[in-house]
Amino acid sequence: MTKKDFIKLLAEKQEISQVEAAKQLDVFKTVIKNGLISGEEVNLGSDFGTFKPTERSGTVPGTTKLYSSKSVKFSVSAPFKRDLN
Repeated sequence: MTKKDFIKLLAEKQEISQVEAAKQLDVFKTVIKNGLISGEEVNLGSDFGTFKPTERSGTVPGTTKLYSSKSVKFSVSAPFKRDLN
């Protein structure tokens, strides 16, 4: 599903315009992004899952240079996982 498909479906389900649905999606993404940037886990309920900020560090192979890398992990909830299987 593309972003465009998602917005169209969101608009249909909520009976709003696609422009309004796109705005809602942007707000949703901003809230999640800001939470993760501030180091918080973002839990979207026991029926969906949790976004968790992660950080890795180490040395570049063959050198003494240190590196650090931030990323995000998504943990699917048990009920959601059952629905997928």
